[in-house]
Amino acid sequence: MKIIYIESLQEKPISLYIKPDTAIHNKELPLYLPDFTAEVRANIVIMVKITKQGKCISEKFAHKYYEQFTMGLNLIAYDLQKMLRERGLPWEQSVAFDSSMVVGEFLPLSFLEKTYIFTQNGTVFDTGKLLQASEQLSSMLAYASQYFTFRTGDLLALPLTTISYLLEKETSLEGKLQEKELFSVIIK
Repeated sequence: MKIIYIESLQEKPISLYIKPDTAIHNKELPLYLPDFTAEVRANIVIMVKITKQGKCISEKFAHKYYEQFTMGLNLIAYDLQKMLRERGLPWEQSVAFDSSMVVGEFLPLSFLEKTYIFTQNGTVFDTGKLLQASEQLSSMLAYASQYFTFRTGDLLALPLTTISYLLEKETSLEGKLQEKELFSVIIK
């Protein structure tokens, strides 16, 4: 199982990278910030779970490859990424480390019409509609399938906003779809 993350929908060419299954945060534990970075940032993401294998998937049929979605957080060791990029080095270690992807509870696609709410220590810091982002899922799945074979259980993740949020210890983060909680993490 792998996570294919589309880094930016605005840039051309579209950039993407793969995270291993160890990048998925264990929901039973606090989210420990890694020691190798001083600045961890998170992007709010929408994710779909792939239901069947496919390669070079046509955008016309891409919607048949997923039935559920969720929201989560994509963590980035921002200072490390910046340093590696400036030196022209590969920067996967700044994005694909263990527990660098918080994955919420999966829901049927019928919930895409609802409003998402992200809170930090109980205070709303981002809210919006998923429908606009969800309209890009099929085209991004088709795009990524040109490079990678999708297998059952793989995840495709897209950013909901271009904003990256600084994570701080001793805070809690929640992602909800209206009143339904999808994830909750305590940062240590």
